[in-house]
Amino acid sequence: MKPTLIVDADDTLWENSIYYDQCIAAFAELMGAQGFGRKEAERTVETVQWERIPQVGYAPEEFARSLVIAYQRLCKSHDQPIEDAVSDRVWEIGQAVIEHPIVLLDGVAETLARLSGRCRLLLLTKGDREAQENKLVRSGLGHLFDEVHVVPEKEAEVIRGLLARYELRPEQTWMVGNSPRSDINPALEARIGAIYVPHPNTWKLEQGEIAEPERVIVLNCFRELDALFPDTEGEQKV
Repeated sequence: MKPTLIVDADDTLWENSIYYDQCIAAFAELMGAQGFGRKEAERTVETVQWERIPQVGYAPEEFARSLVIAYQRLCKSHDQPIEDAVSDRVWEIGQAVIEHPIVLLDGVAETLARLSGRCRLLLLTKGDREAQENKLVRSGLGHLFDEVHVVPEKEAEVIRGLLARYELRPEQTWMVGNSPRSDINPALEARIGAIYVPHPNTWKLEQGEIAEPERVIVLNCFRELDALFPDTEGEQKV
């Protein structure tokens, strides 16, 4: 039986968080011009996102709304009036994440192309379905995956559902991703393999302690997957 790789998308296959970071930096700069502290502005955005994501999800438009809400909170906490022109500018800043360029991480395209002949590849990404499917189309990688799943959150139960749906053997199945919270720990809980590919700009809300680090394979880059799952003439390394 071929091994199965369940692969994350954002910040595993292509850049993602850097564009949100750029928007937050632009927001903080604008807030500084309004007399608010930049660090306070960044913390306020983080708080608003933590509060809103369970209710509204990860749609890019909701990120823009979170920035507007953060601006409103800053005004309220400092007893300053909310200015429509500033709100409009904040909204424009947040909208920049909707059509950001798709920049594949080093070695992703060629590594997936090689692995697609040796492994069953499932894409598992969380967020807004339309936004994630749009990014996959623009990436040019869609044809390399056997199946694509977009879910609201990646949890152990989601992975167990994939195991049951495709009759996968846990010992022959691995999750590949950059997020301890959404990729690695759910895989460990579901008792499948976990391959951690850290990204220097992983979103703060996706960071966290890895539950069982001794069970995790850590790679320096996506390209190193190629050596773990060689062709049929080689010996599988995991």
